[in-house]
Formats: sequence, structure tokens, C-alpha cells
Amino acid sequence: MTSGTRDEYKRYVLLLFFVVTQLMVAKLGVNGHPQCLDARPPFRASSVSFCPAYKDHGCCTPHQDKQLKIRYDRIRLLVPASEKQLWTDCENYVKTFLCEECSPYAAHIFDAEQISYGTVPKPRAFPGLCRGYCGEFFTKCKNIVKYYMNEVGSDYMEEASKLQSAITMGEENFCNETKLVDLDYCYPGLLTNPILIGNISIDKVSQEGCLCMEPFDKVKFRNPIFLKHANDGSKRMFIGEQIGIVHIMYPDGRLITPAFLDISADIQSSSYKGDERGMLGMAFHPNFSQNRKFYIYYSAIITEYEQQQTSADHKTRIEEFQVSADKPDQVDYSYHRIILEVYEPYWNHNGGEILFGDDGYMYLFIGDGGQAGDPLNSGQDMFSLLGKVVRIDVDRADTVRQREYSIPPDNPFADEIKGLPEIYAYGIRNIWRCGKDRGDHSTGEGKGRIVCGDVGQSNREEVNLIEKGANYGWKIKEGNADYCKKCKSAFLNETLTAPIYDYGHSVGKSVTGGHFYRGCQSPNLNGFYIYGDFMSGRLFRLLHRPGNNTWHNKELKMCGADYCRPPLVNDYSTSIISFGEDEDGEMYMLSTSFASATKASGTVYRIVDPHRRGNPIDCIPYQHQQTLPPASSKAASPTQFPTPPPTDPLSPLPTQPPTANIPLINKPVASAPVSTQSPL
Repeated sequence: MTSGTRDEYKRYVLLLFFVVTQLMVAKLGVNGHPQCLDARPPFRASSVSFCPAYKDHGCCTPHQDKQLKIRYDRIRLLVPASEKQLWTDCENYVKTFLCEECSPYAAHIFDAEQISYGTVPKPRAFPGLCRGYCGEFFTKCKNIVKYYMNEVGSDYMEEASKLQSAITMGEENFCNETKLVDLDYCYPGLLTNPILIGNISIDKVSQEGCLCMEPFDKVKFRNPIFLKHANDGSKRMFIGEQIGIVHIMYPDGRLITPAFLDISADIQSSSYKGDERGMLGMAFHPNFSQNRKFYIYYSAIITEYEQQQTSADHKTRIEEFQVSADKPDQVDYSYHRIILEVYEPYWNHNGGEILFGDDGYMYLFIGDGGQAGDPLNSGQDMFSLLGKVVRIDVDRADTVRQREYSIPPDNPFADEIKGLPEIYAYGIRNIWRCGKDRGDHSTGEGKGRIVCGDVGQSNREEVNLIEKGANYGWKIKEGNADYCKKCKSAFLNETLTAPIYDYGHSVGKSVTGGHFYRGCQSPNLNGFYIYGDFMSGRLFRLLHRPGNNTWHNKELKMCGADYCRPPLVNDYSTSIISFGEDEDGEMYMLSTSFASATKASGTVYRIVDPHRRGNPIDCIPYQHQQTLPPASSKAASPTQFPTPPPTDPLSPLPTQPPTANIPLINKPVASAPVSTQSPL
């Protein structure tokens, strides 16, 4: 083969490689948890030439793409002329590894969420490789590693030393050194991983304990984020979309128009898949039937002045609204009251659950502020509301502290000596969805307890029973595993509360907290805390055994078609966003096939046990009455939904300011005066 023929063949192989890669990348990120090295969601780049496989859904701006090309050229120049054949054999590997920084899963490929040294996560320079692929690379190109690592410089001397040492000890040692904590993200296996490309197969069995779903699929929602009821006898279900719109649906599937609430103009969100900002939670006042008040937990847009003063990305806002006195399906926009605001330093880990306890107080579940590895140590900072469970009294303002709420006198830090008085529990990372137990119908067992799912970093997902004064350990612990080992010395005398259950990332990677089933239609489910995993699409139940105070977990499977007969189905969209319950205690799951706040791909499902139903005398199914809702209401279609705020899907999210410039996030923001104007 002549030199020219070899060059032509080489170009052909390179072209074929990138064509195949682009075909696989086109599916990548449909499901899963995409995250860039800066801990922000991927985006569509306007123009990238060096790593074109990730132009439609990736993490590199044109400038970053050019920088990777410069790095590629620097590595090429580091290889001496005497090793020209090494570069010829390995240049494709070098380009591939560099371009993985543009992957929508770059944070996982480079283990950016792991703390290897110190107390703050730092991505590795060399990507995590799957075992078989690693062996092939080692055999052919192990000698390119020293040039690859020389280019990244002195910041990675320790990693470079470990890799070189591993190379001298052989393939097994080298591949163990490049192995990721979560093997699902190793390259190139992630390109075909069912969890990451949205090709999850739902297990189906025909045996006692399997379930069916009843889909309300005539209407598709844009990231349905919650399903709530008002406990006012109306049987209405309030379904919230992440973009800031709440719809009313009845148990027979009728959706009422116009929308109940639309605050999309005030919401900080985007069309980017994986953006965690938006409208996140809703709670009705315990006395809603009389005062018509409800509360929304959402990511609010900040002014330019606020951004300059705080360097925050946005702020979490808890706002009180009121339903119209003469139009029960409409909000009275002339009234609203801001209860609490907290500046959020980053786009992610915003928490979002809000509920009223049996004690009448409001509970808020606020995330640690974002990025990766809790760089501000918010979970253990007792003078920050980030990474906390907050409990406040919204019925009484505190004129002394100039707050629109007061502090329950039995809050663990009500004296303000060792922490902020709002704090009820701490050491949480990013609680996503909680369920408050109505209690057993006969005995009342479990009444009032609150159980939540707390999303893990890169190793463990956990489920916690919320208790006053509890420290759930983040970032000292991640579930039952150690996370920041160097942080432990600073908290030697701290008593940590273990989760009631945790699981590893071979099972799932993003827990979605659920609810206790206390309905009538499926009595076999009574007392089950049903929850799921956003990424793996798997469903589970936890059952408490009070005799020895233990919790037992079991995976829930879908039944076969012989059990799930129409209108029941045995399949569902596997990105499980949330759970909810109606006024009768029947339980619902909200999931989507594409997790974007602007794409109508979400479905509401009612969870059904096909093996045993409740006594029809006791379990009276919902029947539509002409007086509820008003005769003018009609079912809505996706095209009738209001248009979301405009976003530019071609531009990356702005680069985050440095962590050190966020001095004002630690305390709640003083409430703004009550506005008499509509927020829209």
C-alpha cells in the first residue's frame, strides 16, 4: 500500500468513525441525567467543527471547541518525530477523549462529582473507559498517555503519576485506574446504554404484587412536576408544568380550560433538557376551604442589580396566592404575597417540595445550591437555608424580624444561637418529592410522618424519614457511604441520621420520592410508600414494620397483558418526574419521554393493583356531576396550552460566576411588600 493510499484509507476510517459516533450520539441524552463539566445542562451549539458529533446536544461552545482543537495540536507537537507512528496509530483516540468533554454526560465521564483529593470535587483529565475498550487502547496506545497528561499541566500531576505507574504494572492495573465509580457512563458503552438513550425495557410479570397503569394520555404535559388536591371536596387535581402553569383535571380525565394558574412570565427556566429550574412545588393551606390560599415554590428571575450584588443564578421564591371568590377554577391575580426568597448560586439542586404538616406549619425542602459536591458546604452550614428542611408559620408575620412568617417555638434552632431559626433538619443534598402519610384507615398508624427521596451525587440514592433536628449527613455522607472523608474530621461530634433506605447506581441514579398509598381502590397497596427512579424508570415500595421499626424495600413490576387489560396498560414513559395523590388517596405517577420544560411529552398515570379491588360499597368511584366543573369548561389539547416564554435553544447557558462571589445566599431574603398588581 502506497503512502497516498494509506492516507486515503486513514481518512475513510476516520470519517466512518465519526459517522457512526454521530448516529449513536443522536440518541444520547434522550433519557438519563445529562450534565456538563460545569454542572450545567447541555445545549445546542451554533457551530462546532472539531467535535461535530455533539453540536446538537452537547457541552461545548464554539470557543471551547476551538480550545480542544488547540489542545489536540499541542499533544501532537509533544510527540517526538521518533514516535511518529505512535501518533499515526493513536490520534483518533486522542481526539475522541478530548471531544468527550463536549459530551452531554461529560461530568460523569470525567467523574466530576467525585472528591478524590481535598474537599471539593474536581474532574479527572483522562476519561473513564469501559473495560474492553480500555484493553484495546492499552495494547495499541498506552504510550500516548504521558503526552496526553503532559498537555494538561501541573494541576493533574498526581493523576498523571498514577496513570503512568499503572501502565508499568500492566493492562489490568491501568484499566482499574481509569474505571469510573458508575460504570454506566464509561466510554464508549454510554453511547448504547439503554438507560442513557431512552431504550429502557420495563419488566413484566404475571404474579401477585405486579401493577398496572391507567394513563390519562389524551393530554400531554410539559414536564408535569406535581399533582395535588385541595382537600375541599371538589375532587379536583391540580397538575403543574415546570414552565409555570397549573391545570385542573378531574379523576375522569377531563382537563379544564383556561389554566388555573399561569406565572410563566416570572419563572426562570429554559428548554434545555435537564434544566432543574422552574415551578417546582405547590401546597394548599390547611384551611383552604375557608381562606382559598395556596402556595407555589418556584425559581424566580432575578434583576440585574440582584445578580451584581449576589452573583446568584436565580432565587427560590415561596409565594402565596388566592383563588377567586366567585370563580373557584381561577386565581385572583390581584392578590399575592411573597413569603420567602433564597438566592441560589447555581442553576441546579433547587429542591422544590412544599407541604403542610399535621402541625399546621409549612415545610420547605431546599437543595444545597447546586454545582457538584456542595462547594459552599451548605448542607452543614447552619446559617444558610440551602441544603435544609425549613419549617415556618405562614399565618403569623414576624414584624420584629420583618418576615412574612414567624418561627414555630419548638423549631430546633428557634433561639438562633447555633443556626437559623427556620431550620427544622439539615444535611440534605437535593430532596426531590416527599409524601406525608394520612395514616392507616383503621389504626391511624403512620399518620403525619413525612418521607422524602434525596437525590445522590455519584454513588448512592437515599430515602429519608424527616425528623426534627436530624442531620442527614451531606456532604460528609452520601446515603450510607462516605463522601467527603476529609470533611469528617470537622464533624466528629455530629450525630448523623441514616436513611431508612438507600441504593446504589447500578439500580438507579436519581431517586424520585413518592407517597404512601392510603386509597380504597387497591387495598393490597395500603401503607406502601411507592417511589421511583427518574433515570432507570424503576418503581419500588417501602413498607414499615412497627414491631421492630424497620423498613423493607421491594421493586414493583408491571403485570402482563393478561392482567393489564384496557383501559389499563403495562407500560409507561420511564423518566419518572413525580408522584401525587387525589382527594380519595388514589396514587398517580407523572413521567415523560423527554425531560424538557417546553416539550409536551409528559403523561399522568393512575397506579392500579389488578389483583384485588376495594369493596364497591366503600370505594365509590368518581362520577362527573354537571355542577362540577362549570358547563363552559372543556377538555384541553396540548395545542391549547399557553405558549411558554421564548428561549434560544441555540445558545449555551451563561457561564457561572466564581463561587467566592456569592456572599448573600446564606440568609433568607427580606420579603417584598405585598403587591396589588397581577404578576403577569
